[in-house]
Amino acid sequence: MTILTPDNTVNPQVAFTKNINIASGTHILYVSSDPEKYIDNATSFIASGLTLGQAVVFIDDRGVFKIILQRLFDKGFTQEQIDSLVFTEQNEFYQTEKPLDIEPVLLNFSNLLEPFVKNGTPIRAWGSVKWYPGQSCLDEKLRLYEGAADEFIDKVKCLTVCAYDGMELPATVHMEIMKHHQYIMSDTELAVSGFYKKEKLSPSIAMEESIESSIEKFKDLQQLYTAFIEEMPDSVFITSKGIIVHVNKAGLKLLESEFIEITGQTIWDITDQSSHDLLKERIVALQNREKMVPTEVKLVKADHTTIDVELVTFPFIFEDYHLNETEITIIRDLSERKENERLSIRNEKLGIAGELAASIAHEIRNPLTAIKGFLQLAKEGFTKLDIYTILDSELDRIETIASELLVLGKPVSEKKSKANVGMLLQNVCTFMNSQANMKGVSIDFKCVEKELFIYCNEEQIKQVLINLIKNGIEAIEGSGTVTITAGLRNKLIAIKIEDNGVGIPKHIQHKLGEPFYSTKEKGTGLGIMVCYRIIEQHNGTMEFSSVEGEGTTFIIKLPFVEQE
Repeated sequence: MTILTPDNTVNPQVAFTKNINIASGTHILYVSSDPEKYIDNATSFIASGLTLGQAVVFIDDRGVFKIILQRLFDKGFTQEQIDSLVFTEQNEFYQTEKPLDIEPVLLNFSNLLEPFVKNGTPIRAWGSVKWYPGQSCLDEKLRLYEGAADEFIDKVKCLTVCAYDGMELPATVHMEIMKHHQYIMSDTELAVSGFYKKEKLSPSIAMEESIESSIEKFKDLQQLYTAFIEEMPDSVFITSKGIIVHVNKAGLKLLESEFIEITGQTIWDITDQSSHDLLKERIVALQNREKMVPTEVKLVKADHTTIDVELVTFPFIFEDYHLNETEITIIRDLSERKENERLSIRNEKLGIAGELAASIAHEIRNPLTAIKGFLQLAKEGFTKLDIYTILDSELDRIETIASELLVLGKPVSEKKSKANVGMLLQNVCTFMNSQANMKGVSIDFKCVEKELFIYCNEEQIKQVLINLIKNGIEAIEGSGTVTITAGLRNKLIAIKIEDNGVGIPKHIQHKLGEPFYSTKEKGTGLGIMVCYRIIEQHNGTMEFSSVEGEGTTFIIKLPFVEQE
């Protein structure tokens, strides 16, 4: 991809407004939580550009653009000025019909700016960032995208605002992408980003005399940060040595508490007992300057009920409280996401039950036929056979199949308990045998050790195993075998599910687990995605390898629990 690097553009500063000059090539992160204020800010951004004779590129929703156009007309801008705007619909620009691909997006940006860069016209651009919903590794992709965009914007010397919906932007991504923007902006504030990593962090915001000295010396920078934190849609907690010294409005709303009730408490006071061990691990990791990853914990609200949240913590300087080293923790309410996950798991379970209905009916009918036949023999006086033992065995078989089917029909539960992996796998294999037999496939189960225990939600783990075994059966053309083994490795129980089916082509393996992507003709792709999520919630991992024409192997690793 050719990146525009005009040598003739020697414009170290560009007018941001009538009163403010800002370094050309400046990259501003705008996270909005108020749609009305968002439109006000976008309108002001465009209006300033038109007034100053700059080229203006606007990437957003078409409906938003129509509202802004009307406001520009109301402000007295001419049709000629309005026609000079370059508008691109955000879904087309960011190609939201597929997972984020950085290079084509930057190429689109380069093509939009090329005419103005060649003419040496000062440019300002506003992009409302959108992405394909549900894609995997979104955090990493957005971080890489903003890093690449920052390099590009610096080269083409374009004043750029990257706008995000605060209710959609993950908190972890929010903190990471601050490192690629010289300025951070909320609906009401603009401040220099203290997270920006490059040496070229703009040293000069040239302003009129009345405000120049205070901005240049950054005397009020902490107040700007405070205001910015207050406007964030995510909850923000600032702590020092475990003591809460500040909480923003969203945090107070989340815990349904008053500021005076929260400040002065320890972080342990607002965290459920079940999450304390995890918090201790995070504190040690933070002290060792390890990279923080999002962690799910339970917080305790004012009414003593608990709420599931995701949090990430960073070291931070917050001099307003006369503290040298503090931590800033961004917290996001997971209630809605958890409910969506429960619905996804529930729908997937019902889908599996529906697909297996025919084989289940066939499997239950076989022992029923046997029972009926032996009862008839008993009526006719054949008493030499051990009829009762056979009947008991056949009834046990029906009971096992019916129990496993009930698991798929049960509402999703959050409860976890100790479970024997060998027994769990044996029951699932018994349940899936009917499906395998109908396709001429055999299931070979080998449990290396008998006493293998995990702490889990049995229903959910069974759902994962059923899904993977079912996929293995369906991948086999003609006769074949699905082999299931389990063993202990380095305090982890490894469950391997291996088939000798058609395998997965190498060029699409990286897409496995993305929603709505499936190798099956009528698949939704949600099954594997749900499996990954369930294993992740059990502090485990799931990985796979596949060779086209030879088969596929899935390996699930879960923490081993000692038998008491």
